[in-house]
Amino acid sequence: MANINLLPWREEAKLKRQHEFNMFAAFAFLVGVFFTIAISVLLDNELALQSQKNAYLKDEIAIINGQISEIRELRKTKSDLKKRMDLIERLQNARSLSTHLLDSLAKLMVPGVYLEQVERKGNTLWIEGLTESNNHLANLLRNFENSQWYKDPLVKQIDLQEGSLRQLNKFSLRVDVNLNVDQGAK
Repeated sequence: MANINLLPWREEAKLKRQHEFNMFAAFAFLVGVFFTIAISVLLDNELALQSQKNAYLKDEIAIINGQISEIRELRKTKSDLKKRMDLIERLQNARSLSTHLLDSLAKLMVPGVYLEQVERKGNTLWIEGLTESNNHLANLLRNFENSQWYKDPLVKQIDLQEGSLRQLNKFSLRVDVNLNVDQGAK
């Protein structure tokens, strides 16, 4: 039988397979490194792009916050001006109120009623005086009720005044001022 030595062929085939494996491993390593670098660059670009978007949004938010604070200031200024205008309007409406009240009080008076004291506290008139009879006082109260300047008259007390030549009754009454009157129409 012939002796055939297959070891060098096997050895060569083994070396060839080892070489092919090393080549595939190196190729796979290079492909892996390429993909790793490509993905890293891609992610860095995405990160930079997102950072730019975030910076843009922060700038826009700062601008909008500035505009919101301006709007708040404008609303506060508007509210202050509205309050001032309302105050001025109330003062203008109340400017001639005392004159109207005294004028209408003189027109409402009935014979037989004498006023001793008229005092205004806020929107209320406190009136003290003397009357010859309760009928005269009742007529005065009706006049107050029918007046556009006064409302809700209320007699607090009526006392008999003694020691005078005529029999007079001392009275005290309260009348509220009607602030809802159109002052142009007297």
